[in-house]
Amino acid sequence: RMRATIGVLAVFAVLSVVPASLSLAVPMLLKGPVKLVYFNLRGRAELPRLILHTAGQPFDDCPYEPDLKTNYEPDLMFGQVPLLIDGDKKIVQSRSIARYLSTKLGLCGNTEDDALLCDQLFEGTEDIYEALWPACAKYRGGDAAQLATILGDGGNVHKYLAKFEKMLAGKTFLVGDALSYADLALYNVLTVTKAIEIDKYIGEHFPNIRNHHTAVETHEKVKAYVSSEARRPAFEPWSF
Repeated sequence: RMRATIGVLAVFAVLSVVPASLSLAVPMLLKGPVKLVYFNLRGRAELPRLILHTAGQPFDDCPYEPDLKTNYEPDLMFGQVPLLIDGDKKIVQSRSIARYLSTKLGLCGNTEDDALLCDQLFEGTEDIYEALWPACAKYRGGDAAQLATILGDGGNVHKYLAKFEKMLAGKTFLVGDALSYADLALYNVLTVTKAIEIDKYIGEHFPNIRNHHTAVETHEKVKAYVSSEARRPAFEPWSF
């Protein structure tokens, strides 16, 4: 009995020096089957799509058509999509979906600190999204003048991109040496709409972000998705 006790204590001693956060880098299986429900456009479902494709996770990309009276409405907590269905789990709110998927699929770095940094960077890209969208949407009063203001020096989009530009100095990816969902989030916010010209605007003002954009887009699985028919077209500014 004494030997058994010593053996158990030895196991705990070994485990205590192994960081619990080590498992963050190891993808975990989703319950499945996986469905992502959204309108037939990029919008708020595009980052979850990028995460799923990058992780090689099979899923059913389901167009949401309210006029068809689908049975998704009872699962929409706030009456809006996107909706992620993972087995018996029903998850709404795009940021919650992105965090859930990136954690499950091993795209939030290797450690707890990495995951925390990814989350902060993700929120930074959301600030860009929130500044960009109203300027591009006619129903929000957006127009070319507003877009020029936020993209110009001191504008809300420009000032956040300047911070990401500084973070990417001498680096390929934002967190460590591997692609994370923070990288996908920055890539997504630059491509969800045609308002930002990658070669001209990003290339001229933010060369580090331009290099980062290329690194993400040429990632094997990202490249396979963005060059496929599965990808929706980018939003045309002021189209609605």
